[in-house]
Amino acid sequence: MSDNKQNTGKQDDIRVDAKDPSEVEYLHRQFPGKSHEEIRQAIEKAGPLRVNIVAYLQRN
Repeated sequence: MSDNKQNTGKQDDIRVDAKDPSEVEYLHRQFPGKSHEEIRQAIEKAGPLRVNIVAYLQRN
């Protein structure tokens, strides 16, 4: 199933897709000290939930 960028909702707010460059870039702007690769690794380690990813990035 492809991701329709025009159809956004709660699921889009709480989850992050590591394969979507725009979502990785958004997190990179929130954590400019982290590389794009570090952001992708955080998503893989912390899981897809944004709250877990942010907590992981703040700790590391």
